[in-house]
Amino acid sequence: MKTKIGVIGPKDSVKRIMYVADEFEEISFFPYTYEQLSDVTDILTNHRYEVDQWLFSGVLNYTYAKEQDLITDEEGTFPPLHGSSFFGILLEAQLTTDKVFKSVSIDTIKNEEIDKILSYYQLSSLTYYNHPFEGGGKTEQLVEFHRHLYEQGKTEVVITSIKDVYYRLKDMHIPVFRVTPSYLSIKLVIQYLEERAQSNRYRNAQVAVIGCRMDFNPDELEELYYSFKTKHQELDLKRYLLTLAEKTNGSLMQLGDGLFFIFTTRGELSEESESDLYALMEEVKLQASIHAKVAIGFGETVSQAEQNVRLGFRHTKHYEKPTILIVDEDQTITLKHQEENEISYQTMETGSAWLEKIKGAALSPGVVSKIISYSNQYGRQEFTSQDLSRWLQSTERNGRRILTEMERVGLVQQCGEAQSGERGRPRKVYTFTTA
Repeated sequence: MKTKIGVIGPKDSVKRIMYVADEFEEISFFPYTYEQLSDVTDILTNHRYEVDQWLFSGVLNYTYAKEQDLITDEEGTFPPLHGSSFFGILLEAQLTTDKVFKSVSIDTIKNEEIDKILSYYQLSSLTYYNHPFEGGGKTEQLVEFHRHLYEQGKTEVVITSIKDVYYRLKDMHIPVFRVTPSYLSIKLVIQYLEERAQSNRYRNAQVAVIGCRMDFNPDELEELYYSFKTKHQELDLKRYLLTLAEKTNGSLMQLGDGLFFIFTTRGELSEESESDLYALMEEVKLQASIHAKVAIGFGETVSQAEQNVRLGFRHTKHYEKPTILIVDEDQTITLKHQEENEISYQTMETGSAWLEKIKGAALSPGVVSKIISYSNQYGRQEFTSQDLSRWLQSTERNGRRILTEMERVGLVQQCGEAQSGERGRPRKVYTFTTA
């Protein structure tokens, strides 16, 4: 499946990007040009979700889209202007005017980029005045900045990356040249967007399990199990969850009294799904005075996602406001409260203090090779005996035995502990040794 990238910018900038894009046959590009910056709103409103990633021509339209909440950080980016881009257009200006410029005003390029190039090539005699981009899309400030310096005789030429600034200064008969991202900068950004699109696609295809458990009062548990009122409450809860399963293209299963699972994928979950879960918890508490605990587990497999849901249930507590507990594939736990900032924490702790190596045991090369393959496939640098038992389809006891042997011969080392949320000792966390 081809990656889809939308290219957005003025006509000349989009044309330049599309020239570089011809090299990427495995990517489909969709150009969108505009005359006024405000046109970006209509483009993204109508076509935002038709592509995997957005490639903006520059920092101005990208910042405008971000400030207007038209996209998020994960949906697009722009090719940065490096020092090489500045010196490339400066050379063009000197060849065009047949004059060597020793003082120049620029904008949008970071001071660090210019200073590094000047220092590297020993060009300290070149004087420059820079106005780094600060957001807001106010071209009037940039025009006034360049005009003021030129009229004072402090600069001989202007180099800008903003199209409107370029034409307005040109109308004032001020020598101005427009800098654009380099060929290499555009190419690297396209490669970055493709990798991010593939990563998002893999992430969205992950298994997601939504767990909902009715938290009954233990003193009334025996009576509630055989109460018709409780059965009706379960049916009401099941109706709500069935609606949610339909919205997320999932499958609803009841695994016991008051315990329900919805099996779906990560990409099907959204803020609307979370809002439905908050409403569900409030409704159950209001109608039946029963607390509903909700946990969402993600994983590479259905088994891992389900285990993460159960891990989430073990970490849930009673909160005054509806709370959703999310357990990621690396067992990172995130608490989401309605209309409040989310809180994330790791159940794994690592450190050099766990280093211990005892050699002197024999292992099957095939088993070690299989574990390394699974570790690379799932991108898991740290793992437990539970992970090994899932990868090797064996018991957790056998996973502990294998890890113990691998530790003794120096193939892995203990690097932390994983809190299971249950009584007893925490699970040991291992990683491959670097030696």
